Amino acid sequence: MGLNFGADDLDGTVQEENITYAAGSSTRGLKKDFLQTLIEEAGYIPIERDTVYNILEPAV
Repeated sequence: MGLNFGADDLDGTVQEENITYAAGSSTRGLKKDFLQTLIEEAGYIPIERDTVYNILEPAV
């Protein structure tokens, strides 16, 4: 749903979810494969980028 409204960045440079977990979240994140599947099912192409937005994995 978020992709349809312009959200296009997840996680950023965060390596762990300590902040959300410390705030009471019971979720410890989503697996990369699951996120890729969600993006593809929404009709978009998942692309992984580094902190300066260079593509790490080419689009399929």
